Amino acid sequence: MNMLASHMRITGLQVSNEDVDSRRAAVASLKTAWGKIGKVDAIIAKVADVAHALGGDGTPSPALGEEIQTAVQKRASAFLYTDRPLDVGIVAGMAAVELLSGTPDQSGWLIADVWAAALWSALGFQPALEDEKREALRTAVLDKARVRSITGAETARTRNAVPDVGVAALAAGAEAEFGEAIKTAITPTIDALRRNAALDREELDFLWWAQLHRSRLLNRPLASIDEPTRLVAAGIEGAKLLRRMPSDVHREIVLRTVHTNPELDLAELLAALGDDRPTLAGNGEQSLPPGSSTIFPLIHAMMTEAADAPGALVKRSTEEWGSRALLEAALLHLRATGPGKL
Repeated sequence: MNMLASHMRITGLQVSNEDVDSRRAAVASLKTAWGKIGKVDAIIAKVADVAHALGGDGTPSPALGEEIQTAVQKRASAFLYTDRPLDVGIVAGMAAVELLSGTPDQSGWLIADVWAAALWSALGFQPALEDEKREALRTAVLDKARVRSITGAETARTRNAVPDVGVAALAAGAEAEFGEAIKTAITPTIDALRRNAALDREELDFLWWAQLHRSRLLNRPLASIDEPTRLVAAGIEGAKLLRRMPSDVHREIVLRTVHTNPELDLAELLAALGDDRPTLAGNGEQSLPPGSSTIFPLIHAMMTEAADAPGALVKRSTEEWGSRALLEAALLHLRATGPGKL
């Protein structure tokens, strides 16, 4: 929130104390409202709008513009987003930063975790902006989302200390409550053991898969698959084994076979995938939510063969494409199945 006054200079207009105060109030209001969006598809659609306002020419969607306008007008009744469209990106970006500023917990699937992964995916694919001030804002949101996503993934996989079984306290004459007393005494121990076992199972499944040296999706040894296809396939396959969003170690395992690491733009990557593209895209079996071309540009392109998303012309290493495949596929996997029990 302290950077709001600095980012307000993006507009190039004179910025007053009242301008900053009204935007600060709007940021707080939006943080609360956006933090209550519980459906994954609704979050993805909202993130797509925010990402669109932060990138490109900064023109917001009418829906986001109206939402920001309503929030700002509570303190600045003369504000119209059509007069100051860049203010929409500033307020939306700072609201997203505030939303991601909370402390991750062991559930690994808070509303902020979905926001972080979706923002990381969307903003990480956008090309850098020529306007240094706008790029500083976009990068600040991207960095916050990336750190929050990785931190949340690591926190979710923290093993719990297993407490000793408690003592079942029972008053004289309350023998009928014996079962409930026993349950209360042992539940913390059982819960810790179950959580740790679930995390162990995820880890073992992922490591056994890594030892196969074979693509289950393509049904071929990894050594026989060209590097771009191999890394994208690894990212998609690895994501399906996860119970939460990937951490750095999952990304490192997916990228374990990087060798030449050529750089390709999106169209070149689709050409490199060749006949394997439909298989990697799921043969059209999965549906994508609104905003998918922004949040899931790689998987959307594989499904539609449309390589026209902002950032499609940027050449990226196959290492980056493999990492992106893991991130996008993991978010889609958890959207479809829900988080696995921990």
